Amino acid sequence: MEPQSGDGVDAVERARELVRAEQFGPAIELLREHLNAHPDDGIAWHRLAGALIGLDDHAAAVDAAGRAIEIDPEDVAAYRYRALALLMLNRDGDSYADAKRAVELAPDDHEALSLLARNVVEVDRDVARFKELIQRALTVNPDSAPARHLARQYRRRHRRTLTVAIHLVTLPVAIVLLLGWFAVDTGRSMDARWMVWPCLVALAVILVRGLSTWSERGVLPLLTLPQVSAAAGAAGIVAAGAGYGTTREVPAAAILGLTALAISGVFGLLLLLRHAARHNRPSEEPTTGRRSSSRTSHAGPETGLSRRS
Repeated sequence: MEPQSGDGVDAVERARELVRAEQFGPAIELLREHLNAHPDDGIAWHRLAGALIGLDDHAAAVDAAGRAIEIDPEDVAAYRYRALALLMLNRDGDSYADAKRAVELAPDDHEALSLLARNVVEVDRDVARFKELIQRALTVNPDSAPARHLARQYRRRHRRTLTVAIHLVTLPVAIVLLLGWFAVDTGRSMDARWMVWPCLVALAVILVRGLSTWSERGVLPLLTLPQVSAAAGAAGIVAAGAGYGTTREVPAAAILGLTALAISGVFGLLLLLRHAARHNRPSEEPTTGRRSSSRTSHAGPETGLSRRS
């Protein structure tokens, strides 16, 4: 619903310009003053939500966008703002629903498509659907900042997922083979020496790379339970085969294979649990103040917050 007076229109437009200039505090004050006189102005409410997101007050942004939706259930911008604010609060399921509704109302809104794509890959791990939505967004607007940002982010995560999967295969194999060789050979065998030292070097490289992969923030791998199971199975088979080739004993090979499978499975499950915990924990962000550097990309146009709405 449009403002009911010329002064109201001017106030909302001035607030819009302030938000574009990232002067969120003055914009919020102006919009709140306007809404005291015009509480049924849906546009002012969704612009207030956008300003509150810029100030990292995501809980208040959810409420403001909700008021806009109550006034106009087809306000696409309000659904986008609420979806973004919910995403920042780690309420992925609710964010997913709002992003989906925004796309239903505006199938050609590249920002809504990008927000939905973000939720699809986070909640459903549906890579095919994610790619489809990003392609639709880029078809609508080839210069779409949020779509391009998410496409780059996906490529990083995909490469990281492959790296983690390789680690889940090679790291357990290196560990169990080293333990096995030290158990059955004290180093007197020249063959064992040639096999042990390269394995030690490989293990050191894998551990260093694995620690950096584990500690990197914001780009968790896209591993699924079937992928973890496949990596663990591959680790078990490789370890068992190498163990049999070294010892020529089936029991020893079986022990090495099962141990590698267990180690790989544990590491993989820890990664899956870490991903789940990241999306289930409550937000600990401040409700007011300057935007943190880790959130800047989310509060900007790269993830669907438009200064034009």
